[in-house]
Amino acid sequence: MKKGWVTKQLGELCDVIGGGTPPKNKSAFYSGEIPWATVRDMRNDVITETEYRITKAAVKNSATNIIPAGNVVIATRVGLGKVCLLGQDTAINQDLRGIVPRNKQELVVRYLYWWLKSIADVIISEGTGATVQGVKLPFVKSLLIHLPPLSEQHRIVRILDEVFENIAIAKANAKTNLQNASAIFDSHLKSVFSQSVEDGHKQAETRERSALDGPIVSDSVETKRHHGGHETRTGGREATSRHIPGNLSLAVGLPSTGARKGWRWSALTDMARLETGHTPSRRHPEYWGGMVPWIGIQDARENHGRRISDTLQKTNDLGIANSSARILPENTVCLSRTASVGYVVVMAKPMATSQDFVNWVCSDKLQPDFLKYLFVAEGREGLLRFASGSVHQTIYFPEAKAFYICYPEMNEQLRIVRQCDDLRKETNRLARLYEQKIVALEAL
Repeated sequence: MKKGWVTKQLGELCDVIGGGTPPKNKSAFYSGEIPWATVRDMRNDVITETEYRITKAAVKNSATNIIPAGNVVIATRVGLGKVCLLGQDTAINQDLRGIVPRNKQELVVRYLYWWLKSIADVIISEGTGATVQGVKLPFVKSLLIHLPPLSEQHRIVRILDEVFENIAIAKANAKTNLQNASAIFDSHLKSVFSQSVEDGHKQAETRERSALDGPIVSDSVETKRHHGGHETRTGGREATSRHIPGNLSLAVGLPSTGARKGWRWSALTDMARLETGHTPSRRHPEYWGGMVPWIGIQDARENHGRRISDTLQKTNDLGIANSSARILPENTVCLSRTASVGYVVVMAKPMATSQDFVNWVCSDKLQPDFLKYLFVAEGREGLLRFASGSVHQTIYFPEAKAFYICYPEMNEQLRIVRQCDDLRKETNRLARLYEQKIVALEAL
């Protein structure tokens, strides 16, 4: 220990104040103006807002105590080891302790704060309890604090405040850059698949008007329309109309870049074969654990927008033979249609999928990864426009069959895919760098 420093027990220097919870069955106690803090409120270094506010009567009729603003509170039970400063006079619950110096000419509050943060691992290691780990009051009071002269405490506080402020700024910048890395890719997809939107809508409107005897009517659920001479009903499971789109290039909900030079519209069913999926019976364990990869929703979530070569679960030939599941060829594009709508993957090898997917086996006119990126560009929120259902949102097969896409020649499709692949690799590389930087700053 440095010259001039002394070691004392925390209980010699500070009052360690406990808290409590006013009776929850008395709602009037929770209608006051006094902030009442729990571990859930310890999200930042300084507690400025609390989930609950209580009345003076609640303080009087419970074990809670009000800790003056500017002092330190620590978690001694739930959230063991957390340390915060108070931005205002705040009452606390029984999982927290207020640590209030008796003489601020002997112990600087912010020095106490940084010291408690520095020994958080010591406090955590001493936690006991079968369900929730905690430490007792005697242990807190017995903690040994190395205490330098007051001027040295202030110097240390200035150094740490400045360092941690810079770390916080660096972390915020890294998080912003991480978000920007993802935004670069999203922005590029939008630029590829969303150009000339207004012209695309005009083109679509012209096409529809040419097929109608009268003006175009609204797309309400009960509205009947004529498309290419076929009467259809929009909305829900009965929708079979092939109408030109939303705001990207898929009709019935996908992108509308129809006016781009050299791009043309086509029904997706004319460009790819739609295949369904299925789940072999779970009551037959012999159907599972084989060599056939089987794509479920979680696989699609974890690999959204990518090619997938492995799955969390696998079925076998027996499971395929005794169910409606089928093994689909490499390059099949799989779009989740229910449970979690809008996740898309491409099979890197022959696989099966659950019934939660609509699967597209592309013809030689359509590059699978081009279709994948088109779905990604539309976005999950955009695809939800084509889902219905009171409990679970689902894209039913009539809606999926009604998709139109706008696409260029194959060479252009391949160029777009290469460009998107390269950009995704670069943005992923940047994202990893910023993630590593954030981890390093946390460790620092």
